[in-house]
Amino acid sequence: MSKLAFSDIEFEIPDNWQDQGMITLTIPSTDKKVRPNIICTKEILPQAVDLATYFNKIKEAVKARGIQSFQILDEREIKVAGVPAMQMVCAWDLEAMKQMLGDNPEALKNIQPGQKVQQIQVSFLVGEVAYNLTGSFPADQFEIYGRPFQKFIQSIKSIA
Repeated sequence: MSKLAFSDIEFEIPDNWQDQGMITLTIPSTDKKVRPNIICTKEILPQAVDLATYFNKIKEAVKARGIQSFQILDEREIKVAGVPAMQMVCAWDLEAMKQMLGDNPEALKNIQPGQKVQQIQVSFLVGEVAYNLTGSFPADQFEIYGRPFQKFIQSIKSIA
């Protein structure tokens, strides 16, 4: 049996279970309508794949969402705790997402015309496990919130 630690609690996980984890962290904001966040996901891959192939799959999945104003602003190789990783920065107009969200007044109430979001995604592989760390921030405050995201990435100490 393995253990899963989550903040201040720990679980015992049966050996035949898989941790396909997702954690959402929010960064403090002075604007109550803005919820800058970092989403961390862990994906068990059906088979080993190289980073370039995996990252292209992720990139194509993001493009396939069909957000009309979607653009990739930057893409580069980086290292996370010494492991090769890919980083992508993209942006889009939130109003373009209204079509995707459909008739959901609660989700749409804070979207203003011309409001843009900028997202940074870091992906890396450890064997047959893929990790994705995604920060989503208001585009006009990307530099402000991008700094704690980069510190968060740099805080990763070891990758087993």
